[in-house]
Amino acid sequence: MADTARAGRPGEAVPPAPGGGAGGDSMFRNAYALMLSTGVSAALGLGFWLVAARYYTEEAVGQGSAAIAAMRLLASVTATTMIGAVVRYVPRAGRATGSLVARTYLASSVVVTLACTVFLLTLDLWGDSYAPLGTLSAGLVFTGSCVAWAVLTLQDGVLTGLRKAVWVPVGNAVFSLGKLLLLAVFAGALPVLGVFVSWAAAIALSVLPLGWLVFRRLIPRQAGDDRDREPPRMREIGRFLAGDSVGALFSLAMINLLPVMVAVRFDAAHNGFFYIAYTVGGTMEFMAVNMASSLTAHASHSPGRLADGVRGALRRMAVLLVPVVAVLVIFAPQILSPFGPGYAVHGALVLRLLAAAALPRVVVELYIGVLRVQGRTGALAVLQGAMCVLVLGGAAVLLGPAGIAGAGWAMLAAMTAVAAVSAPGLRSALTSRAPGRRGRVSGRAPAA
Repeated sequence: MADTARAGRPGEAVPPAPGGGAGGDSMFRNAYALMLSTGVSAALGLGFWLVAARYYTEEAVGQGSAAIAAMRLLASVTATTMIGAVVRYVPRAGRATGSLVARTYLASSVVVTLACTVFLLTLDLWGDSYAPLGTLSAGLVFTGSCVAWAVLTLQDGVLTGLRKAVWVPVGNAVFSLGKLLLLAVFAGALPVLGVFVSWAAAIALSVLPLGWLVFRRLIPRQAGDDRDREPPRMREIGRFLAGDSVGALFSLAMINLLPVMVAVRFDAAHNGFFYIAYTVGGTMEFMAVNMASSLTAHASHSPGRLADGVRGALRRMAVLLVPVVAVLVIFAPQILSPFGPGYAVHGALVLRLLAAAALPRVVVELYIGVLRVQGRTGALAVLQGAMCVLVLGGAAVLLGPAGIAGAGWAMLAAMTAVAAVSAPGLRSALTSRAPGRRGRVSGRAPAA
């Protein structure tokens, strides 16, 4: 690794790595791997919900999707709050990489287990869609799946931080194929919980083999290559996590509480209509999130390349995302019609709105990546807090008059407003000026 002794010190420009643009190429290989993972997951996810719509009743699909939404919400209590620190500090951890990752997994498992216990003890407050989780066996399966989902999410962040995100689409493909096959197997044996149980059981197919790869191969390799790099101090990580986790909690609430709000507000069938559209439309936002994660990992390891990374990310996202969004907006009914006529009728507008919201989301997510690299976690928390309030507040107002499409209108309006606020800061990063406090990593690129 180039200049590992000095990389990442606040305010210090780091010279380019040997080989010219190799670092930038590595960043975009990481980003393309993550976006390939998103595409694979989206394609196989469509197959999963298509099979679910064919083999299960609309009520069973609604109850299964509600349980999955709750699982993702509870797992994200730690996965979302910790993944920013994982992506930022794993590239810099050197010989302490193994202990940093192990502590992260352990802390996540404990917190998620406690959160699941609280949720299951208050199950009656969450609506009829969650009634199938009321038994002891279902509760244990639900808790185990939440812990495993949190580890799976953090594992993607670890692979990104290790700059080995090429393994992320492999793991996600195994998970997606596994849950699709198990869904058909459980259709007769578990007509109500089969949708959720197939999803939960497939998580282990990805977590276990990739966990072995991370701890037995990739981490020892990075620890050996970066043995002379000084690991970040726990106080530094804690200070970053304290600010970043606040913003991450807002992001968690925005992404995962929105489908829960719909599940509580509407019947199981309409929740199923919304969740399918939300799953398809959400693929676009994860493309932006993945590009921002790669930017964070790359610029944390080589801070002098921040401006070039942002510029390349914007250019590539425009080429990749705009055509996909156009297809989703124009052909939304046709995309949803294989699930059944109800999904096309009730979910097409939701899908169109969520797809359109992905375009301003690119600006927001890349600016979030810039703020993480610069260590400006206070501004990060404010930005994500405003985004959360606008989305959930707008949904609370619009779900009544607009039905399930109210959530889509709220997302589009909120993303557009926050992107307008984020644009000046992103422009500063593009021109190599670090907005805000002095002494942070500026991302100033060396003169050509």
